[in-house]
Amino acid sequence: MKRILNWEIFIAFKYIFSPKRERFTGIISTVAVIGVALSVCALTVVNAVITGFKEALTEKILSLNPHLSITFYNPQFKTKILEIIQAEIPSKELFSLQESSSLQGLIIKEGQPIGIILKAVNLENFKKEKGFKKFELIIKEGFLKHEVPIIIGEKLKQKLGLKTGDELKFITIEGVFTPFGFFPKFFTFKVAGSFETGVYDYDLNLVFVDYSSFIRKFKPLNFSLEIKLKDPFKSQLYKERLLTHLGFQVSLLDWQEWNRNLFAALQMEKIGLFIVLTLMVMVSLFTILAAMIMLVNEKKIDIAILRALGANFKSILKIFFFCGFILSFIGVILGLLLGVSLCIFLSHYPIIKLPTEVYPVEYMPVKLQILDLLLVSLVAIIISVLACLYPAKKATQIIPAEILRHG
Repeated sequence: MKRILNWEIFIAFKYIFSPKRERFTGIISTVAVIGVALSVCALTVVNAVITGFKEALTEKILSLNPHLSITFYNPQFKTKILEIIQAEIPSKELFSLQESSSLQGLIIKEGQPIGIILKAVNLENFKKEKGFKKFELIIKEGFLKHEVPIIIGEKLKQKLGLKTGDELKFITIEGVFTPFGFFPKFFTFKVAGSFETGVYDYDLNLVFVDYSSFIRKFKPLNFSLEIKLKDPFKSQLYKERLLTHLGFQVSLLDWQEWNRNLFAALQMEKIGLFIVLTLMVMVSLFTILAAMIMLVNEKKIDIAILRALGANFKSILKIFFFCGFILSFIGVILGLLLGVSLCIFLSHYPIIKLPTEVYPVEYMPVKLQILDLLLVSLVAIIISVLACLYPAKKATQIIPAEILRHG
């Protein structure tokens, strides 16, 4: 059996790489291999780019947002909630725990209003987060006692032409109702620095203030305890544990809930592009199918001679199946090598700049995963096998007597 398989593969290689084959068939085969290689390359690069986007986005979200956020409206609940957290989340799983508060409103500079989210945090601890490209905090002596420092995003700073020390007016959506109607609250902040995350919406619509100064001066209506875990993907587990002890006056959200639609959209986009590019691979393999049909017609006399010498239908089927499979396999390998090389180059030398107004990263991220490469290879090989079956079967239908009689 081994000898039979060996001579069949040997003849398949001779048919594919023989310099005596018809020139047009050789050109078609070369074009087919190039088409498969380019399609597999495109499929590999697109998968790597979407995976890179997902990882970059996840990293930004995890570094700038809590993994679990417990919001309550009565400050007396704080002690009880802390006890529940200590009981339900092991200290070895807890990365950080800090207090915060947030408000929505308008920030005004020289009559120009911009809608923002104001978040009160411990600035000294918060500036250590990995998600910041830049976090400048300049607080002079006595500043916290008399002023409320505000840290603004780089995009907001550029849009309003702000600099350190400038004063800003903030109008909150919270206010008071009077006989003359609703009056919003006005706050005054002083710019004490700026930050940059690379995420356009954050850099334009998010500002930070010092938590202790904010609580002391403005007495907010909501309070939060923000939890970061060493393993962010355990957030759902600990959320369920905490919910069994927390009452209805407390709301609990985890980062996967906040961003479920975003990650679902990325996954659907990856699946959609994978299907489209797989169709490109199929179109390329139709060229291989055409080349193999031409090869079968070219080798009719050879097939008749092999049959006359005793080769059976199965051997003829194997010969031409191997011919098609060798061409497809060469295309797939070349495509993977080209795609992987391109991904490695783009990951080491980011040259494709993206508009920061649209994307959360400055350059196109690329992340190769072994699973993606295996999936691309598997799909391409399966399609190749299917494309090789028809011409191989057609070769077995040739009648040797008629070919030898008529030439």
